[in-house]
Amino acid sequence: MLSTLTKTLAAASTIAVLMIPLVAPSTAYANSTTVPRKCINGVCGSVKYYGGKVRISLSSKLSRTTHFNFKTNPGDQIEVGNGYSFDREPGDSGTYSAQACERGGFGARSTCTKWATFDWNSGAQEQEEEQ
Repeated sequence: MLSTLTKTLAAASTIAVLMIPLVAPSTAYANSTTVPRKCINGVCGSVKYYGGKVRISLSSKLSRTTHFNFKTNPGDQIEVGNGYSFDREPGDSGTYSAQACERGGFGARSTCTKWATFDWNSGAQEQEEEQ
C-alpha cells in the first residue's frame, strides 16, 4: 500500500514539474501590446508590440496595391511591402504614416492614396477603430 502511494505521489510531482513550462509562456503575452486594425484613406494599419519590437502590419482596401510608402514621424520615407518593424523600449509611443501605391508601368510614376497617419505604442492598449 505504501509503495503504491509513493508511486502515485512521485507521478503527480513529475506531472507538476512537466507542466511548469506550459505556464511560463503566458508571462510573455503580458509584455505584449496590440493596436487593433484601423483604416484611413484606403490604407489599414495594425501594430503588435512584443519582444522589444514594434511590428507594423499594413494592408489596403485597394485591389492593386503593389507597395506602401512608409515613414515614422519624424523619419525618412521608404518603400515597404506589407509591414515594418523596429526596436523600442516598453512605454514608448509615436505615429507612422503610409500610402498604398500601385506601381506605374513603363517608367510611369506610381499612383498612391493620400497619406494616412496611425498611432503605435509599446505600452497601453487602444480601442479598435474603423474610419
